[in-house]
Amino acid sequence: MEFIKLTLSPYGSYSYKDASNIAMNILGNFFSSDVGCSDQSRPSYRDWALDDSWGMCVSGNITCLEKAGNYIFLTDQYSEESQPTELKISRHKFVQLLDDWQKKVCKHKPREVTIIYDGTQFTIETRG
Repeated sequence: MEFIKLTLSPYGSYSYKDASNIAMNILGNFFSSDVGCSDQSRPSYRDWALDDSWGMCVSGNITCLEKAGNYIFLTDQYSEESQPTELKISRHKFVQLLDDWQKKVCKHKPREVTIIYDGTQFTIETRG
């Protein structure tokens, strides 16, 4: 089982607490630094994932995303690895994860967020 744990800062944003591996850390950085819970009126990663006319690559503050077929690949924009780690996720699971983030995290602002990947499914658990 893979995981990333994030904690709510006093400023209302999420920051890294712990991760099972680099790929999950990249996912945590994506949510804490690039997605966040701010203004929903701007174009979203969800829209980008579903519409190829928006381009095949996009980057945020810390992550790069690339669409290839039915998959999205997330990488660390500033990786120091000779072969950067990437997280491969289906578009469907990516969109579901973004929807769950909005419903479970942004609406309720829990103290701790854990994203778990069991090899087939991503689950967001919250505490506090």
